[in-house]
Amino acid sequence: MNSFRLRPRVIAAHGLRLALLIAMLLSMTPALPAHAQESAGAAATPAIEVPPSLIDLLEQAPKAPGAIVGEDGFAPDEAVAAAGLPDRTQYAVIDYTVEGNIVNATVQLPASQATFIASGQPDTNFGGLAQLNLGWDQSGPQAMRTLIQFDLSPLPANVQINSASFFINQTLINPPGDAQPMDFRAQLMQQNWNAGSVTWNNANFLGGQSFPLGSIPPAIGWISGPATDVVRAWDSGTPNRGLIITGDETPTLGRWRRFNGRQISALAPFLEVNYTGNCDTAPPVATMNALPTFSPQEFRVFWSAFDPDQPGCPASGVAWYNVRYRVNGGGWINWRNQTPTDNFGFRREAPNGSTVEFQVQAADNAGNLGAWSASVSTRIDSEPPVATVNPLPQFTFLPNFTVTWSGTDNLSGIASYTLQMSRNDGDWFDLIADTTATSFLVTGAQFGDKLEFRVRAVDNVGNVQPWSPNAQAVTTVFSHPVAVVQPFNPPIIQSNAPITNVIPVQWVGFFAPGTTIVRYDLSYRYTDINGATTSWTSVALPTLLTTAINFDYTALGHGDGLYEFFVQATNNLGQTQPFNPSSGTGNSVILDLADRYQVAGYLPIVHNSPVD
Repeated sequence: MNSFRLRPRVIAAHGLRLALLIAMLLSMTPALPAHAQESAGAAATPAIEVPPSLIDLLEQAPKAPGAIVGEDGFAPDEAVAAAGLPDRTQYAVIDYTVEGNIVNATVQLPASQATFIASGQPDTNFGGLAQLNLGWDQSGPQAMRTLIQFDLSPLPANVQINSASFFINQTLINPPGDAQPMDFRAQLMQQNWNAGSVTWNNANFLGGQSFPLGSIPPAIGWISGPATDVVRAWDSGTPNRGLIITGDETPTLGRWRRFNGRQISALAPFLEVNYTGNCDTAPPVATMNALPTFSPQEFRVFWSAFDPDQPGCPASGVAWYNVRYRVNGGGWINWRNQTPTDNFGFRREAPNGSTVEFQVQAADNAGNLGAWSASVSTRIDSEPPVATVNPLPQFTFLPNFTVTWSGTDNLSGIASYTLQMSRNDGDWFDLIADTTATSFLVTGAQFGDKLEFRVRAVDNVGNVQPWSPNAQAVTTVFSHPVAVVQPFNPPIIQSNAPITNVIPVQWVGFFAPGTTIVRYDLSYRYTDINGATTSWTSVALPTLLTTAINFDYTALGHGDGLYEFFVQATNNLGQTQPFNPSSGTGNSVILDLADRYQVAGYLPIVHNSPVD
């Protein structure tokens, strides 16, 4: 255990001066430079400037012996005080010990200002006097109250206050021979004040919360009393505006005391505070891990911290983190508070396209809280991409053909596509998955195959486009020319139709590259309103390449009913489209000149009746 002790129990004036000389010599010892330490074999740590450890601060601070309390000691006069007694108007270390990382220290905290006020002279300021008065003086001042404020700024953060005592040097007791202690009440000042301007009229009513600090004994010299409660209150955040102290103000007794103020440095009032703390005074340095340019709606955020060693004081280690975020430069929102973890999933509502920033700070096991880190940011991409297969011809005449597709994404860009195909209304299956390509060569297609295609895209943050429930492109494979009868408009011809005496029929032809269609053959079938159906019958065409006629049903003796039409195409290689009205290339229309049907809407009419 390391120990530095200057506090005497009872010493003579000569011994006191010798101790003070030693303390002054020790205080002149140069401070060692502070740098972050690295363990042997450990990874390199950031090169940062670290503050002095608590041990360094205590070692480098001025030293002072404790005051001698009571009649067993001595009350030096001004001349002796000026000859080199300890300066009680400055912060000083009285005693400290070190055991491992734990430091126990006793320090002197000076009064930063002190004076008194008097009810008998309510507008008089006594800040220029060298004494402090307390009690009741019948000769004129009447009630006298002491105002005093102590400087607690040298107290390290995150220490535990074990005990505190006030010390004040008493010089006069009135009436002479008064052997009774004087009880007093100490109250927290509720406003700031200045010793050079305070008076009874502007300060006597400023006392707030009371602390029972004890009694003043009838002794000339240093006297002491407990001050633990008030020091703990100030150290915990209660505003330190000093104290107003009230003694015995019974007019008939005329009891009052006089103390040395701050003008004689060796006899000035001070606090002696004992505390325990960790030698570690260097806060951790926290860092947010870099984020990608774009992130999905939910993503994981990582952070870390480095707690630096100090000379003679190993780091206490990171204890927890605070993490905060903001959206589009708005106000910071606390997200993770005092968490020991170094990552967490971000699942907050941030609009698509918004920028989210993060910062972290860390605290160590000694209670040191570091600064907020530099911020990192990412942009939210929460919308999936959109991809579609480019249109295909209705009929394909080659067993090998290329399917192409394209896609767009609003932010992060498309990472990959998956292309699926369905054959003859069967299940969907992958043709190519997780590819950056935008085309695929279909090979080995079979005659008569109906091939459907759909594509799905994934963007660079993992947003997945939902599969389309329907095909995005469809083609049917044929090895011969194909004629397709066009849909009828309207599909039900009633008496108010523009044309009622004939049925306009049109068709188009499809053929493989390098071939031509040389003829069309038209057939029809009629079902009357009673359900009687004729056989398929050829219709004479004006020319071999005619693609539209007005079908004269009256010349054939037909009337209202269902008319079905089918066209066959033949190419220059002699290949003829098979006669298969159920293939879907034909079409039908209803003739209803008697207006039997009330049409609310039209649905396709599909006939799967066998070929005659």
